[in-house]
Amino acid sequence: MTRTEANRHQYKKLSALDWLFCIAAAAAVVILIFTLWFTGIMVSDDGMSPALYKGDIILFDKLAKHISTPERGDAYAFKKDGAAIGRIAALPGDKAAIKEGKVYIGGNLLREVNASESDWELDEFTVPAETFLILPDDRTGEMPEKSALLIPFDALIGRAAVRVSPIGMACIFTNN
Repeated sequence: MTRTEANRHQYKKLSALDWLFCIAAAAAVVILIFTLWFTGIMVSDDGMSPALYKGDIILFDKLAKHISTPERGDAYAFKKDGAAIGRIAALPGDKAAIKEGKVYIGGNLLREVNASESDWELDEFTVPAETFLILPDDRTGEMPEKSALLIPFDALIGRAAVRVSPIGMACIFTNN
C-alpha cells in the first residue's frame, strides 16, 4: 500500500468518526433541550379555543417561570390530573372578581382578547401568595370551583412557546 492510499484510508476512517461524533453531539443537544427546557403537550380539549384547539401539539418552555415572573395573559400548562392549559388572569396578591363573565382585577376590567362570553360569577377575593388565577379562554361551560382555578407556582409546567402541530398552524407564541 502506498503512502497516498494509506492516507486516503486513514482520512475515510477519521471522516466517518467525525460524522458519528457530530450526530451523537446533535442527538445529545436535542435530548437536553427536550428534557430540561421544553416539554411537548397535546391539547386535550377546546378550553383554550380560539387560541388552541384539541389535538394541537404545543411546546411549553419549562424554564420561563424561573427566568421571569409569569405575567397576566400568559398561557401556561400546569399539573392538574395530568396536564391542563389556561391563561393567567390574576397574579399573587391581586384582588380578583368575575362579574357577568368579565374578569376584574383590583376593580378594573381585565382586557381579554380570546375569552368567550359567559355568565360566570365569582365574588372578589385576594389571590393567595405563590398562587395564580388561571382561566380557560372558552368559558361557555359551567364554572369550576374557585379552588380549581387557583394554581400554585409549583404546579406550573411552563409557558406556551411553539405550536408544532398541525404544521399549517405552526407558530411561535409571544408574551400575551
